[in-house]
Amino acid sequence: MSSKEFDQRKRKVFPEELALKNLKELTEAERAGLHLLMIQTSDPYEREDILAEAQKTANQRAEEAKKHSYAAIKKRLTQEQTKTDTELNAFTQHRNRHVKVLGKVTMMAGYFMTPKRIRPTKYYWLVPDDLVIPDRPLGRVAHVRGKDGQLHDVMVLYVTKQKQRQLQDGRVVPDQFMIEFTSQYASSVQVKQGQRTERQRQKDYRGPFDSAQQKHNRVRKVIRRHHRVREELANLEKSKKKDKN
Repeated sequence: MSSKEFDQRKRKVFPEELALKNLKELTEAERAGLHLLMIQTSDPYEREDILAEAQKTANQRAEEAKKHSYAAIKKRLTQEQTKTDTELNAFTQHRNRHVKVLGKVTMMAGYFMTPKRIRPTKYYWLVPDDLVIPDRPLGRVAHVRGKDGQLHDVMVLYVTKQKQRQLQDGRVVPDQFMIEFTSQYASSVQVKQGQRTERQRQKDYRGPFDSAQQKHNRVRKVIRRHHRVREELANLEKSKKKDKN
């Protein structure tokens, strides 16, 4: 048989067969099975029904894939946003960044204590000029007055001279004077926890650099990454709303 005679005997390809090949959501075995059904029937309406069912299955799978893709992307972006938020909070000592420096004052840094541990948030109190500062204040228990007006025990971390600041809303930090250093000491577990918390805070704030310029550059990179993640999340939500409409 010549090649010309063979070409004449070739079956004409149905349009439904071509459409079936484009349904990439179906597996190769599924497309082969449906293709076999199509070529075994001479009824064009039956071929259309086969294609319609295949198209329905493909659409459902495409929608499921899109949902999983949206959830995965949102989870990744949300995790990255949380990470940048944490980094920026570590870089920024005050959430209200527009501050006025009032001058250097003597202040005590310390932690409120629970019976066995400390609370991880560090606070500052002003030290009165006439108060005698211990030679080794680390771990010493001091008395401070709380918002309720009562005296509270805090574990002293260190005493230093730092800048007292006035925030944009008028608040001055720190603005409360401590009362006294007592003769009591926090437990060794509380002291170690305070030192460990302070080292981690310094590590998060300073990062792997020494110069102010390196710090400035790193902060700028985090801010750019933070804005990029927020923009990507917003675009993701807009895209989802458009798909629904």
